[in-house]
Amino acid sequence: MTTVVATHSGMRRIRVDVRLLVLALLMAGAVGYLMYTGLQGTAASYFVTVSELQARASEVDGRRVRVGGDVVAGSIVHGSPGEPILFRIGDGTSELAVVYSGVLPDIFAEGRHVIVEGLYRNGQPVQADSVLTQCPSRFEAAPTASSS
Repeated sequence: MTTVVATHSGMRRIRVDVRLLVLALLMAGAVGYLMYTGLQGTAASYFVTVSELQARASEVDGRRVRVGGDVVAGSIVHGSPGEPILFRIGDGTSELAVVYSGVLPDIFAEGRHVIVEGLYRNGQPVQADSVLTQCPSRFEAAPTASSS
């Protein structure tokens, strides 16, 4: 269907194809939706510390959480094949137990900063379905040998 738009005398007529207009609006809507969902993913990268989570324990009980902390030394317990891995994360003030059944990242280790995402129930380990590790910085200063 083509629509003819009449203009003032002396100006030329503009032909608008309604199908092209609808197609352009659909494409603009799709691009807008993709931009919106992309921004939501970026906003979701925010996480709380172990202390912040424990301060809001009753508020977030039974909900999904994203919590970050360092893997506590000596806390990693690998089960038999097919069994979950248990470990604790801390922020220097508080610690939190985590149970994870997936494949851990290659650089997962004691002392490494991790972000855990999963179900939080007050008084129980976080049932993690995602564990992300932070890569060590290549720009950290190398330890210097002290001359005595």
